[in-house]
Amino acid sequence: MSALLTTALMRRQGLAMSPYLLRTNRKYAVTFLNRHEIIRARNIQMKNNMAKLYVTSILAAAARNAKLDKNMCMTEAKIEESIMNKTALARTWDALTRMTSLAVLFAPSAILFPVGYLSENVNEMGWAYTVYALEKAGPTFIKLAQWASTRSDIFGEKAVSKLSKLRDQTSPHKWKQTELLLRSQFGEDWEKVFEFGTEPIGSGCIAQVYCAKLKQAIGILPAGTKLAVKVQHPGLWKKVSVDFYIMEKIGHILEGIPALGLNYLSISSSIQTFKGSMIPQLNFKAELDNLTTFRTNFGGDAHIRFPMGIEALSTETILTESYCVGTNILEFQATMAEKRLLAKLGLEMVMKMIFLHDFVHGDLHPGNILVDRIEAGSDNSHDSWWSVITGEKGGLVLNVIDCGLVVKMGLKEHENLVKILGSFIKREGYAAGKLMIDYNNQQEKGIRNPARSDLDEELFCRGIERICIDDHDNNFLEKVGDYLADICYLACKHRVKLEAKFINAALACEIMEGIACSLYPDMEVQSIALPMVFKAEVMHGLRSSMS
Repeated sequence: MSALLTTALMRRQGLAMSPYLLRTNRKYAVTFLNRHEIIRARNIQMKNNMAKLYVTSILAAAARNAKLDKNMCMTEAKIEESIMNKTALARTWDALTRMTSLAVLFAPSAILFPVGYLSENVNEMGWAYTVYALEKAGPTFIKLAQWASTRSDIFGEKAVSKLSKLRDQTSPHKWKQTELLLRSQFGEDWEKVFEFGTEPIGSGCIAQVYCAKLKQAIGILPAGTKLAVKVQHPGLWKKVSVDFYIMEKIGHILEGIPALGLNYLSISSSIQTFKGSMIPQLNFKAELDNLTTFRTNFGGDAHIRFPMGIEALSTETILTESYCVGTNILEFQATMAEKRLLAKLGLEMVMKMIFLHDFVHGDLHPGNILVDRIEAGSDNSHDSWWSVITGEKGGLVLNVIDCGLVVKMGLKEHENLVKILGSFIKREGYAAGKLMIDYNNQQEKGIRNPARSDLDEELFCRGIERICIDDHDNNFLEKVGDYLADICYLACKHRVKLEAKFINAALACEIMEGIACSLYPDMEVQSIALPMVFKAEVMHGLRSSMS
């Protein structure tokens, strides 16, 4: 480059150059131009490759989402058919019957708990019966109990201890019912394919899981491969159909009472979101697709693993997947350093799901996160991959199971979520409040709620700003449950309708934060969340990658 400048300067001043100097400068010029062209060609190639990679990932995501939506529509149609094809009188009868049975089921709890304040024995009886009643009430109530079992700060240590039984120890159905389902799905010769243990290794609110082995090779899987087979409980469809019918009706009634002001909490929208995320759990084909998506999203992370679904051996009511070993994350025997690592891995996983992937596991209670200790230095072939990928002799892995419940938003909604949660994390409260109002107006097609004045909007934004100012320790995600209650109060008071998916994403943070704090109370969530927020902002073009 200096030779080129020298040549140009000498020519401007009319100075003569020797033939040797001229040849040297030409040589440098050609070399410089060649290097410049090579660099330019490489940059163009890199941009083309990035564009191809981006387009490929978008198309792959679109294909996966289309398949997920198809499964969702099929399952929802089946649900709607089971309840809406009836007459109005029949639907009302089913709803009243269900509500009456629930009232009878929980009546002893309503009696035992007040008396339990006077007697510890009665209190224990009350808890034992309530756990039984929640289990008998069905999957909707068990899901609520599983969430409550992670929130000792809200419900207390005793409630968490009692409800934790429902994380992965619900009562199983009988082997005869499993046998009937296997025969109906795989035919009379199903025993030629599987070698089954008749006792389930785990039972949840939707299904129970058996350990099985292949008797014959299937695809790339050799005979003798250990598998986990998930078998759906009988009789779920009617319970879930009627439960959502009742919830939707109650939601509409509550939102229609002006004095309560509950329509600003998006109760009906939240119910629809919960319904939209829970219904696919009744179709195991949807969970099969979820596993593929999660394995793709975390394919480069040696510490996070999801089971591999076996499509050839899966149906709507039976899911066959690779067998995952491990211990409940809260029961795993670990040193303090290992607990800190587990808390960090879990939080990073959830933050990636929320901010980077827009594909969030919606049922991350402790029973669905199994910790496995890898010992690659041993002769165990199961662990041999670890040292190849990480270069380490051993480590901890989170095996995440039960992927039927997911939350996904879509490009625009995800961008808004990133803006709002990002503003909270960065303590820009007024901006977060303004974004909530703007998004609410967009959802209402630009028409502002006539009951909400300019003063309401200003006070709402100032109230959100005050929440962030009062957060002296800058730990929004560490106390998201407390702040969410304050945000909901402001939304009701100033008539700002909250986006249901914002609430659901915040609750996903809250659940994982509860698990992480149980492992390592001093974990700084902000240090993990901020890099994810910045990456998400770059991804959506909200921030320059150089800033």
